Amino acid sequence: MIPVLAAVGLLICVAFQCRQKSSADVQNLPGPSTRFASYLWGHELVVFEHSATQMYTLWSRAFGGLFKIKGALFHPDIIVATDHAAVRHIFANSDLYVKSPAFRPPIINLMGAGLVWAEGEDWHRQRKILAPAFSSESVKEMTSAIYEAAERLETRLTNLLLNRTTSNASLNIVRYISACTLDIIGAVGLSHPFAAQSSHPSADASEIHASWSQHVNNGLQWLAFLAPLVVRAVPAVAEAPLPLMQSQGVIKTVVTRLGRGILEREQAVLDATKGAGSQPGQKKDIITMLLRNRQMAKPEDRLSDSQILDNISTFTMVGHETTAGSLCFTLWELARHPEYQERLRAEVLAHPRDMSYEEVQKLEYLDAVVKEGLRLHPASPQTERVVLKDDFLPLSSPICGMSAPGVQIKKGQVIHIPFTSMNTNPAVWGPTGDIFDPSRWLVARDASAPALPHGWNGLLTFCDGPRNCVGWRLAVLEFKIILATLVRTLRFTDTGARVDSRISPTLQPVVDGKGGVLPLGIQLV
Repeated sequence: MIPVLAAVGLLICVAFQCRQKSSADVQNLPGPSTRFASYLWGHELVVFEHSATQMYTLWSRAFGGLFKIKGALFHPDIIVATDHAAVRHIFANSDLYVKSPAFRPPIINLMGAGLVWAEGEDWHRQRKILAPAFSSESVKEMTSAIYEAAERLETRLTNLLLNRTTSNASLNIVRYISACTLDIIGAVGLSHPFAAQSSHPSADASEIHASWSQHVNNGLQWLAFLAPLVVRAVPAVAEAPLPLMQSQGVIKTVVTRLGRGILEREQAVLDATKGAGSQPGQKKDIITMLLRNRQMAKPEDRLSDSQILDNISTFTMVGHETTAGSLCFTLWELARHPEYQERLRAEVLAHPRDMSYEEVQKLEYLDAVVKEGLRLHPASPQTERVVLKDDFLPLSSPICGMSAPGVQIKKGQVIHIPFTSMNTNPAVWGPTGDIFDPSRWLVARDASAPALPHGWNGLLTFCDGPRNCVGWRLAVLEFKIILATLVRTLRFTDTGARVDSRISPTLQPVVDGKGGVLPLGIQLV
């Protein structure tokens, strides 16, 4: 610990000497008083110590759609943007506004240089290769595999109740939902049976669960606050043997080893098919798209083997943990609002058990519940960008004390964008914007209300612009099928546990300081 503290002290000195001033416009932005900021840690420590985006939500209500906070370790003031024009401009110009140095090293440590990490032409190339795996047509074909995993989860929970002497049970729903979504991404994306929900999960599934749980809890510690700040100042620190960095590396090692096995197996199947004179199938899952690129793309468009492995790692982790987190919080909301749960159950029971893709889309209340859950509990509650050159940031509403239609920002300006704060903005969603109420999606919006401003259904849950989430269709379909399958047979109840929400590295429920924990009561209907 002493060497770490000494290194941090040295970095503080370097940061102080190398600090630069923000533009005059940024200096004139409103923001929380420096009296509430730490000399060393600025306002960023306050943000870390509270629930996900809680402080940004409070400050945006007080200071408007663009304000500044004091950065840690003498970093120049950070802009927090919730103004719709500013955010639209940032996401529309994704080659100008890129992930910050504090954000990229943890991604490459955790998942490698896949689609989430890539920028510029590298990102465009990877996105073009992988997008067909998540088209409407491709996702529609995943319906039966998603149902299979969802029904396995339903059976698992039902058997747990049937084997008890009482009619109800309390359990950590995160563990069960995460296993289900891991099985789904294995089946529909990687042609790999994780068997995460079986009584004897595969070694791969067990290792992924253990390493991810460790990483989530490391991310709640004080060093998790410090690490990205130091990386922001000195990116090479991402290679340091700190617990958070090491836990990221463990996950990547586990998933890369898994990916190598999947790649070799699927390549052998493809080679055998060609050797027999047969035409390769027209599958459009992730692994097929990657192999097709390896064999058929021009050299300049071809991904390296390491990039292929990194994308397998990326979609193994992102493809199950993000959906699981938001889904667990939505089940928690339904447990706390039994009237909404009963209405959803009634709609589901009026339809056959294994619905087609088209039938699932017709369930209006299910659709409303899913939208509301994803509005309040996005898997990625916030993001961060840095601008690569001087730019003018437009505004949809004037900032107090400023008459210009926007602000001038300098190259290197860091901008935080809190999705949850924007998804609950009372100017768009009304005074009940922070309350779970699916019925808001079933009534026509008042003609005088502002238009829903962004992305999927006016939400930033899946980001916006060219870099929106490539797998959003799959996430929404999983969400709907798992919810419909579970509420048909099971009733979820509130245990009274005090559940906090934190970012580590995705949205996580936290109970008594432990992450990845959300106790729910369950009963047979």
